[in-house]
Amino acid sequence: MLASLVFLSMILPIFQAESVPNSDTSADYEIVLLSEHYHDENAFTQGLEMHNGSLYESTGLYGSSSLREVNPWTGEVIRSVPMNESIFSEGITVYNETIIMLTWKSEVAYVFDIENLSIVSSFRYQGEGWGICFDGESLVMSNGTSSISIRDPESFEILRVVSITDDFGNDISKINELECINTIEGPRVLANIWQDDRIVLFDPLNGTLLGDFDASFLSANNGNGVNNVLNGIAHKNSSEFWITGKNWSSMYLVSMTNLSGTEENICIYGCGQNEDSIWSSFGMVLLLAILFSVATSYTKTSTEEGKNHESNNRHDEQHNAVPLGQSEGGEYDY
Repeated sequence: MLASLVFLSMILPIFQAESVPNSDTSADYEIVLLSEHYHDENAFTQGLEMHNGSLYESTGLYGSSSLREVNPWTGEVIRSVPMNESIFSEGITVYNETIIMLTWKSEVAYVFDIENLSIVSSFRYQGEGWGICFDGESLVMSNGTSSISIRDPESFEILRVVSITDDFGNDISKINELECINTIEGPRVLANIWQDDRIVLFDPLNGTLLGDFDASFLSANNGNGVNNVLNGIAHKNSSEFWITGKNWSSMYLVSMTNLSGTEENICIYGCGQNEDSIWSSFGMVLLLAILFSVATSYTKTSTEEGKNHESNNRHDEQHNAVPLGQSEGGEYDY
């Protein structure tokens, strides 16, 4: 009996280790194309946001800036509000049934009523405005550098500033359009890097780079002009996102691996583990019961055969155990 208990105590951790969730943070990050759709190539996309089934897009350039609602499946502009010619529109996000839109150099964030797209208020800030998203509690804003500001959504005041760095501590600059998502491991932010064919994933709490998505296969089909760069991420649901770029003729519905959305409890690692763990536990218990029965039977037989002889030969068996960015040069518009 003692031998069987020792044996079981040795193999139990092995089975338990197999049922522990996989927390390998080195998992690959990949963009999987689901479908391709028409996108207005005259739209100099600055921000993209999905809300209650509707897709909102801000377009830039002086004299062409606008806020619009778009049907992502057809590319049809459902409604649009032009901005003053002195305004260069930038990123947008939805907050409390309003849309907050940044401006490049005007240092003003406009607040629109989401029902009629009329301007209801505004915020002042210092410096350039690039990308913005709302993480459920705070606004996350980029300005084209490696630093992002965490802001109060009611006052727009800066709560703290975080620098985005890679594994070697190097700053990641030119952070542009942002998309906030919630995962089982906490808040995360997806960001376009201006003039680069990649999307990075970082932790807004400490600025740590967590993932890097290569989108060069999408950019390759949308011109090689200096301004035809990847820009625009909108969370559809689960791990699905809408992606496009400045003056792109296509918008893409994609799945981004190792991400979980806010609408569904999609796990980052060990998906389907709850169901599998039930059967794994059942199988483990059954196997242990069989092994315990065999070990007990063997111990009982051995004891009966040599009950008047104690062996000193007790042996417990051990188990051995870059995508490159777009072309440089020319006049750049953010």
